[in-house]
Amino acid sequence: MLNNNVEKPAAGSTQRALQWQQRLYETAGGKEILGCIQCGTCSASCPLTDQMDHAPRELFALVRDAAMEEVLRSNTPWFCVSCYQCMVRCPREIPVTDIMYVLKQMAVESGMAPRAHKMPGLYNIFNRDVARYGKITGSILMGRYGLRHPVDMASKMGTGLQLLKTRRFDFTPQKMVDPRKIAALLKRKSMQIK
Repeated sequence: MLNNNVEKPAAGSTQRALQWQQRLYETAGGKEILGCIQCGTCSASCPLTDQMDHAPRELFALVRDAAMEEVLRSNTPWFCVSCYQCMVRCPREIPVTDIMYVLKQMAVESGMAPRAHKMPGLYNIFNRDVARYGKITGSILMGRYGLRHPVDMASKMGTGLQLLKTRRFDFTPQKMVDPRKIAALLKRKSMQIK
């Protein structure tokens, strides 16, 4: 049970797992997980719960139990599409989507992002391009993604051709005047940029 916003760690939790748990709790909104009443509203609101190995509610229970390796290896954060339905409907106003972003970052940094899932690679490419140019250029982002997932890219060729035909497909990076400002902001937020 909760006691002054501190929950007793599960027996057998490793020191590393407790450090990851504490790091999550120290992020903006991270300790809000401790107020989760396990009502399942977030899970019922999510359009992709059936694709996740743990519904958001289950993931928060694992965090509270300090089962952080299972949390960081989970595909759940990678299926979050940032629709914010979970946050809008949560009776405890837990910032579920924001926590999913933090869990993605922690999974990548710890090397525990699910290898079978395509999103961690896209996440790294996206962050690298934003740090380098200050924003993304779709063709470059998808080109880099395509090099890692050629079969998946082949299925998206029709969309790419339509974008090219309507002149909505840039081939050169769109740069901000000073992309170093974005890179500094990302570094301050400790996002993984490779």
